[in-house]
Amino acid sequence: MKGVPRRARIAALVALGLIVVFGSASAGATPGQASPESRPVIVSTITVGTTPVAGVVMVASRNGAEVGRGTSGKDGSVEVVLPAGGQYEVTIDRSTLPKGVVFASGARTTLKPFVQASGRAPVVFQLERKGAAEASSPGDSTRLLNLLLSGLRFGLVIALGSVGLSLLYGTTGLTNFAHGELVTFGAVAAWFFNDPATFGLPLVAAGLLGLLASGLMGATLEFSLFRPLRHRGMPTNAVMIVSIGLAFLLRYLISIVFEANPRQYAQFAAQSPTVHLGPLDLRPKDLIVMAIAASVLVAVGVFLRRARLGTAIRAVSDNRDLAESSGIDVQRVILAVWVMSAGLAGLGGILLGLTDTVSWNMGQRVLLVMFAAVVLGGLGTTFGAMAGGIIVGVVSDVSTFWLDSDLKIVVALFTLILVLLVRPNGIFGFRERAA
Repeated sequence: MKGVPRRARIAALVALGLIVVFGSASAGATPGQASPESRPVIVSTITVGTTPVAGVVMVASRNGAEVGRGTSGKDGSVEVVLPAGGQYEVTIDRSTLPKGVVFASGARTTLKPFVQASGRAPVVFQLERKGAAEASSPGDSTRLLNLLLSGLRFGLVIALGSVGLSLLYGTTGLTNFAHGELVTFGAVAAWFFNDPATFGLPLVAAGLLGLLASGLMGATLEFSLFRPLRHRGMPTNAVMIVSIGLAFLLRYLISIVFEANPRQYAQFAAQSPTVHLGPLDLRPKDLIVMAIAASVLVAVGVFLRRARLGTAIRAVSDNRDLAESSGIDVQRVILAVWVMSAGLAGLGGILLGLTDTVSWNMGQRVLLVMFAAVVLGGLGTTFGAMAGGIIVGVVSDVSTFWLDSDLKIVVALFTLILVLLVRPNGIFGFRERAA
């Protein structure tokens, strides 16, 4: 450890402690032999719209054989205790549905959740009143508005991760392929702090701790890996290859600790009611996610424009040598950027897990979209990354009005190509001068 700064050793030890805590918590939450109190459970809330339905029987089967059933109570809640973890088929006994209540058009009648050995797997059945589909079928304009809003939510979350990726590229020249794993790390850390089987903290407190853990992870990577590589004069392209290897390492370490099945935060495991704002349909958590993401992006913009450290970051991004000759501590600025980049990525992962699910490879799935947002906005430009993220999110979601949802990422990348044909340096990029 000779030659390594004392702060680097402290940061590495703290990060290792977090990994050990998460690993031991996960090991304690999924024992090999489940006790009766910790047997796996499938839960649901049977509703028609926002009205709970009592007396509906939910049946769980495995390999064609029924393994358990439960009946919904007055609040619509129902649970089925399972003999062991694994993949199950869950259905509703249609004979127990009230008269006039049917499955929604196009809704799945059989769900196939994967349940961990001592976990709770939520499932959602989409029910409606017979004839309600035709009466309440939204028009094309309403669908487009809802897709536009959904794309804005997704774009704001992508913008959070893209800003960190752009800041890191601007100050160090590194294209960090492990950035997606920082997104996953933030979401997984918050889930462990929130899970009743481990720490059981409220989601707000768990999210803040997950954000701090993400920032600490960024500082640890800078101190223990990337700073030593820079001091040894390793070329940027070689460091990029190192980041690819780091991405695989972190991804599969997370998969070992977190396991493969996706999960939800405890407060949002059940179906949440929908808020109707004129023609727009939103879940309360969608509004919360959009408000948090937009507020943080504005705060980042103000910080970079007004704060002394923000000015130093922009100076290093513009001309590192000139900034260093002007008295700016470049290494301190790069450390701050690593912490900020990892923190924003972790926050994006937390918000993404809030609207969807937390999984071991969630960062990998959005990494290409974040790269597209950064390139679309202009490499190394923070505000360009914000705009690029929002554009990519909106275009990809709105495209599902005409195309299959599996093609929305393709549409986003095609949009990137079209923009670069017109503006090769991106929306906010600028052409570098050649001597």
